[in-house]
Amino acid sequence: MSVTSRQLGAALLALILILLAISLSILTYDEKSFFATFSLASMTLTHWSAYIGGLWIAIETPIYYFLKHRNPRKLKLMLKIHVFGNLIAFALISVHFTYQQSLSQFLGTGSALYVAVVSLVITGLMQRFNMMKNLTRQIKYVHSGLATAFYLLLIIHILGTFIRL
Repeated sequence: MSVTSRQLGAALLALILILLAISLSILTYDEKSFFATFSLASMTLTHWSAYIGGLWIAIETPIYYFLKHRNPRKLKLMLKIHVFGNLIAFALISVHFTYQQSLSQFLGTGSALYVAVVSLVITGLMQRFNMMKNLTRQIKYVHSGLATAFYLLLIIHILGTFIRL
């Protein structure tokens, strides 16, 4: 199997976005970092990054799912938007998660939600770059299940900020 330059470029871009997520997360771990100290409308940049990243995934994913069946001719473009948009959202969510972990070692719904997002990224990249060809169906099934878990955990996580037991 030969790899085309487009496939290599897409894989390289995905790797760069993942490295960006890791780098931003490392920078955010310091409570005095720009992300932690800059506020906009009474919330820090770390919270805004979580809202933007979480909303992107929560809104774009069902749109992608429905449109890919309605307009298969534009599947390549929609797949690029889905994969790389969600990788950027993952970087934003990582900033929030790392900062929250620097403040507290509490493993609550945010940790479960982050595990779901990381798992979605891993299974999504496995599908996109056709890794483990013999398990394609299983990976697709797991990826769909993780998307459902993401939505359930997101609802619980958001409600948990309003309802403290």
